[in-house]
Amino acid sequence: MVGDTTYDIEMALRAGVEAWAVGWGVHPPERLRQAGAHQLFLQSEDLVRHTQTLLA
Repeated sequence: MVGDTTYDIEMALRAGVEAWAVGWGVHPPERLRQAGAHQLFLQSEDLVRHTQTLLA
């Protein structure tokens, strides 16, 4: 799951899925990292690149 709030990260963790955070949204990157995000993307290009790598 991809989210921009700590609530998104918490929901993903409770659901047992990977929590990917984007650092250009509501909550700052450090809060998302502290919430337990598995991945933190600071630019949309990084998110796209990571997703493409997984799908290759």
